[in-house]
Amino acid sequence: MKNDIYVFGGVFTTGSFGDTIKVFGADYTDSYMVGAAYGRDFTDIGAGFVLGGVTGAAIRFGDDDDTSGELWAGVRLRHQGLVIGDLAIAPALTAGFSAVTGPTEIERDREIRYDGDASLLGFIGAELSFRVRQAPNVELVYQLHHRSGADGTFGDMNEGSNANVLGIRYRF
Repeated sequence: MKNDIYVFGGVFTTGSFGDTIKVFGADYTDSYMVGAAYGRDFTDIGAGFVLGGVTGAAIRFGDDDDTSGELWAGVRLRHQGLVIGDLAIAPALTAGFSAVTGPTEIERDREIRYDGDASLLGFIGAELSFRVRQAPNVELVYQLHHRSGADGTFGDMNEGSNANVLGIRYRF
């Protein structure tokens, strides 16, 4: 199973990456995203780790936001999972780049604060996936979807935006 399709939806937060990872304590906005991503595993690098690539697209919208699109691509390092009974829990991290057709309200505020441009930023997708032995090709996935200026490296931005997203991944 070298390929996967991931369909998801989520909500943006006002906080940083560190604040957003506190899923139940995050300060959520009225801005949302829905999207899909395609992933492909390239090579097994040992100790349960697999190196691959991901590309995705999303629509971003909300009460205070103009609807915008986002495209991203990156390299993914994932673990095949820790098995506990019939449940496998697998972490993964994708790092790459993200381009948008327009900023969210939070990104617009941060563009003003940093005198930056959120059009092209770094992308980090930190995730945990859950699958059961009875359905090994289907995973429930939580991902922290992070657009980052990497402390001014991209777009003269520190932080872009963060969203907690939940979705389903099918491996084939």
